[in-house]
Amino acid sequence: MRVTPAKRKWTGTLPDKFIATLVELVSAEALRETVEALAAFPTRHTFSPHLGEAAGRISDQFTAAGYTDVVRRPWSHAGHSGDNVVCTKPGTGSGDPVIIVCAHYDCRMEDLNNATARAPGADDNGSGVAAILEIARLLAPVALSATVRFVAFSGEEQGLWGATEYAAQLHAAGTDVYRVINLDMVGRPPEDGSVTVERDEGNAVPSNDAASQALGAVMAQAAASYTALPVKLGPIYASDYMPFEAHSDVTVGAYEGEGNPHYHRTSDKPATLDYGYLAAVTKTVLATLLAEALDVADEARSAVDLYIRDSQADTGSQPSGAPNEASPDLWVRNSDIQVGDDPELGHQTPVNGVPNFLYVRVHNRGTAALGGGVARVRTYQGDSGAGATWPARFQPIGTLVIDQAIPAGGSVRVGPFAWTPHSVDHERLLAIASAPSDHSVPDVYPGELDTDLLVRFDNNVGRRDVAPQGP
Repeated sequence: MRVTPAKRKWTGTLPDKFIATLVELVSAEALRETVEALAAFPTRHTFSPHLGEAAGRISDQFTAAGYTDVVRRPWSHAGHSGDNVVCTKPGTGSGDPVIIVCAHYDCRMEDLNNATARAPGADDNGSGVAAILEIARLLAPVALSATVRFVAFSGEEQGLWGATEYAAQLHAAGTDVYRVINLDMVGRPPEDGSVTVERDEGNAVPSNDAASQALGAVMAQAAASYTALPVKLGPIYASDYMPFEAHSDVTVGAYEGEGNPHYHRTSDKPATLDYGYLAAVTKTVLATLLAEALDVADEARSAVDLYIRDSQADTGSQPSGAPNEASPDLWVRNSDIQVGDDPELGHQTPVNGVPNFLYVRVHNRGTAALGGGVARVRTYQGDSGAGATWPARFQPIGTLVIDQAIPAGGSVRVGPFAWTPHSVDHERLLAIASAPSDHSVPDVYPGELDTDLLVRFDNNVGRRDVAPQGP
């Protein structure tokens, strides 16, 4: 029996904070570097010896991202052979459903049989390969409910040879292929700047059309929620998703559309691409994948919504507006409340080199109360003058369990957290509230984040920059 991943729900006009944060990490510069590295091979024609070198380059990039299950899976057809590069990210769910995110890495000139002419193949299809490598890099530390296989196919230009054999291998082994997302030419925008979301509209197996079109709607919504890309809808055709569709799999694709004058020419060079556009398409596909398979699904479904204000006017909406460096819900007192000081009297300037006491107020904008003993607050200190990167620039102050219940629309005070400032004039304090029914972004993504980004997108996180004095 098929066991599908837990599909995430959209939160209306507000983006999902986990997805919104992760898509902001897509690097146009990293995409450019991959395209340039692939285009540097004289050609990646399927019959060229450079194809194997390119496969090695792609394998190495998956490995550098932290993956251990990276293989070059051989195929053969009509006396020719090549490798598909397959990187597997295991899922956390039962039933082992597999999502395939794929692009072809071979390229060609106008003469299909010319295996020696210079063929940079930057857009077709260095762009698609760069996108899946960037998505794989960002998802390496993120738990997904489905197993994801990032696949770079060869033999596409000769007739989908690599994809055809790989699809047959998977189905012969009984693999539950849940979804297939293909990227083929996504680096050069058409005049209207749109991306075409390709869906199944008949083809070999009509029974999978409805699910494909539903997945296409998720991708179109992802583009609208997390990018400025206009979306066009089109059919799947003539690329590596077709052999999977023939096996009844649900397939979609991202495509820039017709009109690239450098198509199958020596002039298909990295300089002809728009890397902002490529980054936006990459964000769209990343958001689609997260919408289908991100393991934490409480943000849209929980009746509890904890938040720490970024300003006096903040009501916990996401993303929050600026400024966000002086949360009124984080304040310092120079003495502990246990010796008679009331923290509600307000924030005091921290005193350097001696214990101070940090307090945090946590609100619940949800529709249900959160019981005591299930949520916690973690606090951290960092040198804001040395950079704003989380978590590299921060040290823990302490963690406290919230013993009190937090009613819907209510709040509680948590503290004190004893801490000693060590940086004259600039120190950054962070507080992170989380519960089993309302995770924070750092619970889901343990990698590095700019604190401005983290605080703006995650209402569970509050920040206060302080200027310790003295003693």
